[in-house]
Amino acid sequence: MSAIAEAHAETESGEVVFVTHQLPIWMVARTLARKPLAHDPRARRCALSSITTLAWRNGAFAEVDYQEPAAELLSQSIDLGAV
Repeated sequence: MSAIAEAHAETESGEVVFVTHQLPIWMVARTLARKPLAHDPRARRCALSSITTLAWRNGAFAEVDYQEPAAELLSQSIDLGAV
């Protein structure tokens, strides 16, 4: 959360893009929802190429959008596990 706040504060427009793996995104989402970080990883809402959008509102960050632009690709894929 501190990295998000710092990037937001140091960017003139306040718009920043972070690219990361699933776990950090999910930790931010749970923090904003005021839920404990401990959870069942199989229940994460964070798919292939998902986009979570935050906005600064009323003195705090809030999740304002979630999209899965690659959902069709994911539905056609076959998970063979780690390679």
